[in-house]
Amino acid sequence: MSTARPIARSRYVARRSLTMVESVVAMVVVTVMLVATLNTVGAARTGERRMGDRSRGVLLAQQLMSEILRQSYEEPEDVPGFGREASEDFGGGRARYDDVDDYDGWTAMPPEYKDGTEIPNLTAWERTVSVVWADLNDLTQQSVSATGVKRITVTVLRNGVPTAELVAIRTGALQLFETEPKVIAE
Repeated sequence: MSTARPIARSRYVARRSLTMVESVVAMVVVTVMLVATLNTVGAARTGERRMGDRSRGVLLAQQLMSEILRQSYEEPEDVPGFGREASEDFGGGRARYDDVDDYDGWTAMPPEYKDGTEIPNLTAWERTVSVVWADLNDLTQQSVSATGVKRITVTVLRNGVPTAELVAIRTGALQLFETEPKVIAE
């Protein structure tokens, strides 16, 4: 008869441990996830800044357009011509402007109040104004002669990039319409 011999167990029990390859793979996965997270946070922050810039641009355009539309349609003293008269171009900001076409060609960087003082914390911003005679058949087109209708365009830029544009049509009798602020996509 034969006797069965029990199988000897090894003294060394195989332990489960983290290998070098598994460590490297884990670090790569964590790194990729970290980069993706940082890119998402950066994109969200950039989008937030752009939205803030657009809102500020629209407000700056509306403030200036409101000021312009409160002015007379034409020079109160019946002085013929278009644009600023010599007395209006003499320091003091826009305080001497008394009709809408006085604002034609006006620009300020940084934006300023009507009295010429700088609006604080807007050094990268610029506002420009264009006033032209509008074609009676197509108000979006410019006329070369007086038509009784003026198209006013206020453009706001930040670091030289347009962020908002506002257009209004003005006649001697009334303001026909003011467009919704056009937010310019970057």
